[in-house]
This record gives sequence, structure tokens and C-alpha cells, in this order.
Amino acid sequence: MIAPSVAITLTETKQHSVSVTREALATQDAVVARGAIFTRPEVVDFILDLAGYTEDQPLHKKRILEPSFGGGDFLLPIVGRLLTAWRAAKSSGAALDDLGDAIRAVELHRKSFHSTHAAVVALLKREGLPVRTAVELAARWLMQGDFLLVPLEGQFDFAIGNPPYVRQELIPALQLAEYRSRYQTIYDRADLYIPFIERSLLALAKGGSLGFICADRWMKNRYGGPLRSLVAKQFHLKIYVDMVDAPAFHSDVIAYPAITIISRETPGVTRIAHRPAIDRATLATLADALRVAPLPKETGLARELACVPNGSEPWLLGSSDQMALIRRLERQFPSLEEVGCKVGIGVATGADKVFIGDFDALDVEQDRKLPLVTTRDIMSGEVKWHGQCVINPFVDGGGLVDLRDYPRLRLYLETHQEVIAGRHCVSTVKHLDGVCRSIGQIA
Repeated sequence: MIAPSVAITLTETKQHSVSVTREALATQDAVVARGAIFTRPEVVDFILDLAGYTEDQPLHKKRILEPSFGGGDFLLPIVGRLLTAWRAAKSSGAALDDLGDAIRAVELHRKSFHSTHAAVVALLKREGLPVRTAVELAARWLMQGDFLLVPLEGQFDFAIGNPPYVRQELIPALQLAEYRSRYQTIYDRADLYIPFIERSLLALAKGGSLGFICADRWMKNRYGGPLRSLVAKQFHLKIYVDMVDAPAFHSDVIAYPAITIISRETPGVTRIAHRPAIDRATLATLADALRVAPLPKETGLARELACVPNGSEPWLLGSSDQMALIRRLERQFPSLEEVGCKVGIGVATGADKVFIGDFDALDVEQDRKLPLVTTRDIMSGEVKWHGQCVINPFVDGGGLVDLRDYPRLRLYLETHQEVIAGRHCVSTVKHLDGVCRSIGQIA
């Protein structure tokens, strides 16, 4: 048995270690390392519209949570909408009294916090608020710290944003252990955005809405099971918008993005749209269609599907006929895992234009090319390979090949170095001649 004094020392040591880790992350300048991905303004407005954070509402009487505000992609439009709605309401109260509790926004990265804090103050001053009021409002609204650990008071009517995309492997062990002790959805290899969603959902008041854009992997894979179960039990998946291949961000990312609007209310049908064009007019029209009751089916912009959340089961977002077929197959047959099959999500290179190509055309050594079967190859129900392949930079026993043994592969990677190094995740290998080459990683 550990003596109380020793237990206290161990706890203090753990807290200190977590604080040191948090400080390192707070001062991390590498955008990729801290999972920062910046959202285009048209998409920000689209998400705010879908969630109902619109200027025709008394927003000064509502509370909104932004869990990772970064450079202010969401926060600055939120402030603009709040001021417009407040003025339209012609409130007789002072700005500090009316607006001081309307926003809670958190950011871990210290430089981002300070630059965005200054941008918020500047915006408030441009909108005519006195300097002292602008500074005080920014101080009340913005918090510098780890969203998963900072205290939050009260509940919120909205939670909006783009949570950080950070894999577990990049989170120090003590920090991850602290997260696991607080959040039930950190399961298997769940990425950091999973507990961000959990905490944001549980911070919602009754009838409140979450509007996030993030990777859609949790809706289908193993690690998303606990979060899917939480949504199925306590929330309503109102809207799902598939954003794969849509330029929703300022830079290319490897994630498969989707927008979800989840409300704290009785579950119901889900409205679904796929890969809209990223322009203000199209997104505004789609937002109107997704929010109006009943759904205007004649536009063909969206459709409705019942019973998408089903416990911890993967979300089936196809047609109702497809869902019925899948549910019947689930009842009649064992799962692939139950009969000994292991299923992965396929290739995720982060730079498909470089790593994937025609088998005969790619100018690298033959044993560095793996035949690749895609959906197009199995459309008939049989494998009919169309000649695609993926470059394999790994040896069979693990680790990367020695590029001295593969001069054609080395030349190819050096030729495409700029594209490879610009991926969201890269692995850098030092050659014996002292030259560093980012040659990538196939997940």
C-alpha cells in the first residue's frame, strides 16, 4: 500500500509532467505537429448556418463554445454575427453585461492565442466598441489552455469548430493517460478529435447543437465505437455533409472530412448531402434546404435517412435500400472479423499523385511497386485490375529501404520532394551522404 504522502508526491509528479508536456505543445510552432488545419471562410459560414448560429437569432442570449480557435477562422465570424444580432435586438444593456458570457473559446498554442486575441480586440474596436470594453470582452471570451483539461462553467447552446487532428502516437504517454482518465471515448487508437467531440457534446444544453468539420473515420472504424454509442444514446445526428475531395480547407490534408450537426435532443432522421461545390451561393442554398421543414425534395440537394446511429455500429450513410440490405446481411451472416478476416481502410499516402500511378509507367524498381486494387477494379463483383500500383518504401521486416540500393526510387522521390514534404504527415530519413529526404509513409 502506498503511503498518503508518497501518493501525493506521485500525483504531483504526474501533474507536473503533464504540465510540462502541455507547455511543449503550447509552444509548438509546427502546424502539422499540433494538428492545426485551417477552414475556408465559406465553409465556416456554412457550418454556422447549419447549426443555427444566425444573425436573426438573439445570439447575445445564447452561449457558444469554440474548443480550438487557432487563427480565428470560426471565432472572428462568430464575433461578427454576435455583434450584428445584438445590435438588431436594440438591447438597452451595456456590451459587457449583454455579451460577456456569450462566447467561450479555447486555444492551447500560445502564439495563436495571442495573435487571435489581438485580432478579436481589433475587430471589436472597428465595430465601434470602446477600447476598454473590447479588451475586457476578449479577456472574458478567450482562454489559453488545453480544452480537454481546462474548467468550463455552465452549458452551451452551440459548440462550433474544427478540432485538432492529432494521432495518439504523437501524444506523450502521461498526457494520453490523463485524457483516458477523463474521457470514455478514447478507445483503441482514437485520434485527439474524438475526446474533443465528446466534451463538446456533453457541454451542450438541452436543444443545443454541435457543428464540427473533422475526419469522418470515427463514423465507421473501430475506435469510433464508443463515441457513436454516446451519440446514439443521448443525441440526434441531424445533418451529415460529406466533404471528401471538396476544398474545405486552406491546404490539402489526408483526412476524409465531413460536417456533422449533432443536437442534444430526441434522436430522429438524418439529413444527408454529399460533396457540395465550395462557393457561398451553393453552400447558402444547401444550408437553407437542410434546415427547412419539410425537406424540399424537388431540389435534389439532400435526402433523409432514419436510424443512422445504431448503438456502436458503423454509420451507414447510403440509401435506405442499401441500409436495409446491409442490416439483413448482418442478421443472416457472421461479421468478417468473426470468421478471422482483418479489414483495413486501404492506402493513405497523403500524396496519392506521387505514390500511386500506372504500374508500367512509374519509373522505380519493380520490387518497390505493389499492385493496387481500387473500387473501380471490383465493380463487376470480380477483380479486374486496371494496372494501378502504389510505391512501397518499406522493407518486409519493417523500416524504410536504403535508397542507396534503389537509385531509381531515390531519384523519383527527390524529384517529387516538394509535394511529399508538404503532406500533412511525413517521415524524414537521413541518408549517409547527409541529405535529408522526406519519403513519406503509407498508413
